[in-house]
Amino acid sequence: MHQFDSRLASTAARWRVLAAAAAAALLVSACGLLSDDETDATTTTVAAEDGAMTETEADTPTLVTAASTTTAASDAMAEGEPDGPDVTVESKLSTAGLGPVQIGHTLDDARAAADALLIAVPGGSDACRYYTVQNGPEGVRFLAVNAEIVRVDIEAGPITTISGYGIGSTRSEIVEAFGDRIEDGPGLSAIQYVPVDAPDIDKRVVWEVNEAGAVVSLRAGRLPHIEPRVACTG
Repeated sequence: MHQFDSRLASTAARWRVLAAAAAAALLVSACGLLSDDETDATTTTVAAEDGAMTETEADTPTLVTAASTTTAASDAMAEGEPDGPDVTVESKLSTAGLGPVQIGHTLDDARAAADALLIAVPGGSDACRYYTVQNGPEGVRFLAVNAEIVRVDIEAGPITTISGYGIGSTRSEIVEAFGDRIEDGPGLSAIQYVPVDAPDIDKRVVWEVNEAGAVVSLRAGRLPHIEPRVACTG
C-alpha cells in the first residue's frame, strides 16, 4: 500500500512537471507569437509610413501645383514685361516709317507698334514735339505734329534705309542706286529720294551729307514736315 502511494505521488509529480513544462512552452510560444505580431505590426507601420512618404514625394501634388502656379505667374510676368521695344538697330527706314512705327500713326498707335513708351524730348509743344523710344536705339527720334507721327530722324547709329544707305554711306552711292529718283535738297547739304507712286507722292527720304559727300544723318516723312533739318523750331 505504501509502495502504491509512493508510485502515485511520483506519477503526480511527473505530471506536474510535464504540465509546468507544457505551460512554459505555451508561454514561450505565446511570447514568440506576440513578438512576431509586434514586429510585423511595427514593420507594417514603418512600411506604410515609408510608402506614404515615397508616394508623397513621388506624386507631390501640392508641390507640382505650386510649381505650375509659379511657372504660370512667370509666364504672365514675361508677357507683361517685354524683352525690349520692337524698334531696334535692325529696324529699317523708308517712306512708310521706321520698323513697325508708321508715318500717320497716332501717338497711341506708335506706342503700341513700338511696344514701348515714347519719351518726349524737351522743347517744342503739344503741336510739334520729338519723341524717343524708351530703351530704343540711339539717335532715333519721332516727330509728332498734333499727336500724329509725321517724320522719323536718324541722327546716329547703324540704322539704314531698306536699301542699306545710312550714316557713312556716300552721295555717289545713293545717286547710283536710285538714279533720277534722287534730287538735290532740301537745303544745300542734302539729297532726297522722291517717290513716284501715288500713296507716297507726298513723302521723302532725305540724307544730309557733309562736304566730303558722306551721309551724316537721314530722315523720312511727309511734306512739308520733312523739309527743315530740325523741326519744331518756330
